Amino acid sequence: MKSQILILATLCAGSIFAGQNPIQTPSSGRIDRHYIYSPELQDSVTVDVWLPATYLADTTLRLPVLYMHDGQNLFDAATTWNHQSWEMDSVVTSLAEAGKITPPVIVGVHSVAETRKGDLMPVSPIANHAELKDSVDSFIGGKGLRGDLYAGFIANTLRPAVETEYRVLTGPENTSLMGSSMGGLMSMYMLCEYPEVFGSAACLSTHWIGTVEFMEAEDYRFPDAMLGYEKANLPRDGRHRIYFDHGTRTLDAWYGKWDEIAVGNAREAGYTEPCTLGYYIDQDGAHEEASWERRVHIPLQFLYGKKCDGANAADCCRNK
Repeated sequence: MKSQILILATLCAGSIFAGQNPIQTPSSGRIDRHYIYSPELQDSVTVDVWLPATYLADTTLRLPVLYMHDGQNLFDAATTWNHQSWEMDSVVTSLAEAGKITPPVIVGVHSVAETRKGDLMPVSPIANHAELKDSVDSFIGGKGLRGDLYAGFIANTLRPAVETEYRVLTGPENTSLMGSSMGGLMSMYMLCEYPEVFGSAACLSTHWIGTVEFMEAEDYRFPDAMLGYEKANLPRDGRHRIYFDHGTRTLDAWYGKWDEIAVGNAREAGYTEPCTLGYYIDQDGAHEEASWERRVHIPLQFLYGKKCDGANAADCCRNK
């Protein structure tokens, strides 16, 4: 425990770090704020851990855990740059109270605007396509490809700390990933890179395209590299699960073609709906937190559902 205390510094209100995101206030449950030193990234990472009300009420209860990217946008629209959030606390609580899901503990890893693209960029697909390097360097603003370091932080530093500090169920069957845009890309990547750690990934509005300029120039090297990696590396043991979705407006309007390929790759790898594969198109959905809030109940039911129909088949399928 002493070593964990050296890693975890919990603040329930306020911040001692200049420039840190404000504390998010949940509508139910509790949020613990942590600043965790990452030896991988050589920096301190801000992490918000949301604990459902049922976790707080029952000191014997252990719950699955969901690791989410862009953690500063998950719970409280009053604290975000665009006054939108996923409202994960409200959506999870509503689904749990309706008996539709087992609520997870949610670990929200904050992103930093200056390094976000590099932190959430899968490295292996780029390393295998040297001709992409200059384009990707330009896309991430010359801040460096740190996706492997970021993924290693979550898998090897953050996860053990969370499993020590909180009553969470362990093993890949209880450890999932979720993110949108570049966070969707990183969730797919981490499922492939750490199949012994993460059992499921929900990838919303996955940013397959690199830049709009690539698409307008019909330069498909970036999505080809990402989807080629997915095709070659998706776990094929029948125990992993993956979910994709996209909207039809704003940046999401570019994603449909590539999501279809990603889903096709998953099917070829043996993933089947509704047990191990989920796919949804949000008609009129845009590339923003308000749209992800509106449909996040679908991947949540895919990951944690209690019923054996449609997107709620997760628990049923896991036990087959």
